[in-house]
Amino acid sequence: MSAILWDLDDTLLETLPARMASLAHAHQVVLGEPVDPVELWRSNRGGTLEDLARRLLGDDYQRFTRAYREHYYVPGRPAPRPFEGVEAVLRSLHAAGIPMAVVTSKVSYGAVEELEAAGLLRYFRAVIGFDDTERHKPDPEPVYAALDRLLADYPERAVIVGDSPADIWAARNAGIRSVAALWGSIDAAATLDALPDFTARTPGHVLELAVEQGFGR
Repeated sequence: MSAILWDLDDTLLETLPARMASLAHAHQVVLGEPVDPVELWRSNRGGTLEDLARRLLGDDYQRFTRAYREHYYVPGRPAPRPFEGVEAVLRSLHAAGIPMAVVTSKVSYGAVEELEAAGLLRYFRAVIGFDDTERHKPDPEPVYAALDRLLADYPERAVIVGDSPADIWAARNAGIRSVAALWGSIDAAATLDALPDFTARTPGHVLELAVEQGFGR
């Protein structure tokens, strides 16, 4: 048995508005000027928040990441919503006994908290976050970490579903297949330019591909 790995933001959960508000806040507070947060995040091509902060501030990057997380993880914030169709797909794959994990560049405590609040945590056997590995997507290390935790017998049969170029590159670097999740991507063209093995315009299409291609088997 192999596995299906999922990205979190813009793939499973619709968190873009809250994330962009926090990005704009951090940029204004730390750099003292407004910014188009979507364009700024798009330029990161699926990299980590730390990657972006280092680009902006160099060695002083932690001021930016701290401002972002203090704004984003405010107590009492609304629970994020899964994209339409996501839970039904996860439920079907889970019922079929396919091991699944989340591989995200978000800090693990935040990822687990949001998955639980959205009612999705029960479908995953592992969650790999930013703080679980030294290197991050597009490096294959977090993919390997997820497959190790899932005890995947045939890791070469695994697949990763994600919305960004970093997800596609991480899959290729790890020697597994990729599905471009276009339903939530903020830069579908860049994700397609990364040459995914498959594309899915809806979560339901991932389930169709899983049946056709034997994902996770």
